[in-house]
Amino acid sequence: MDIIYSSDEFPQPNTCVEMKDRHEHFGGTGANIARIAASLDVRTALASHVGQDFPQPFMDALKECGVDVTDVVKVRGQRTPFIIMISDKDHNQIGFVDQGAVKEQDRLPVRTHTVDSSVFVHVGTGRPSYAMKVAKRAKWRKKTVCFDPAQELHYVYTPESFKAVMEHCDVLFVNSSELDRAKSYLNLKEDAELLSYVKMVVNTMGGEGSRILTQDDDILVGAIQPDNVVDTTGAGDGFRAGFYAGLSRSLAIEECACVGAATASFVVESVGAQSSLPTWDMVQRRAARRKRV
Repeated sequence: MDIIYSSDEFPQPNTCVEMKDRHEHFGGTGANIARIAASLDVRTALASHVGQDFPQPFMDALKECGVDVTDVVKVRGQRTPFIIMISDKDHNQIGFVDQGAVKEQDRLPVRTHTVDSSVFVHVGTGRPSYAMKVAKRAKWRKKTVCFDPAQELHYVYTPESFKAVMEHCDVLFVNSSELDRAKSYLNLKEDAELLSYVKMVVNTMGGEGSRILTQDDDILVGAIQPDNVVDTTGAGDGFRAGFYAGLSRSLAIEECACVGAATASFVVESVGAQSSLPTWDMVQRRAARRKRV
């Protein structure tokens, strides 16, 4: 769940500022990607550990979009993870995360249905030990393993645990701050050196677009302008959902990034990542706004 506040500015330490708005929405990186991708006609399954308080309307919304929720599991005695996200007037954000049921993943077995039934396995937020178990099984099952630790790279992972998961992955998704953190964990200086661990690095850069690194290419794809920007929460998840929509249709990598940019442009037009779900036709029309970097 995402609890989203807005304010003109962030407070300095030991001070306060006025909060302008409060919104509570369905969220979480995995659910965001799964539900948005499903709205783009991608066959999608979600594996997640939630609390006994997980809202039934949220589960219903996932099912109605066609998301396979076989592996969405309620953990006894635990609460559903949530984030308190605060945005300033320039759409900068800070967040406070309560991992809830996810903290129990160290002792929980891998949910195999989602891994075994997927072509691309997106290993997102969660405990590093669980990410390792998922990545190992996916690799054993000859799946394409995409690693996306997101903001947790900064405060959940260590250099050792990050490297251990990377050794079982094919693709790394990162924003620019996460890219720097990844390189520091692995003692690397150049972005391209990450390709000694994975086959592709997908670097989202907000309003500057995205960059795709492979052994053969270094591709820059510009952002696609939305009609208006209301809230940037989940924009990166929207990009990932669109990127997978392109991959599922065997589009070229550059086109996948363009579809990702178009999808993200819809996400930022409403408060909450799942509030403005585009169709494939809508994304295709929006992608026509593309400008090469």
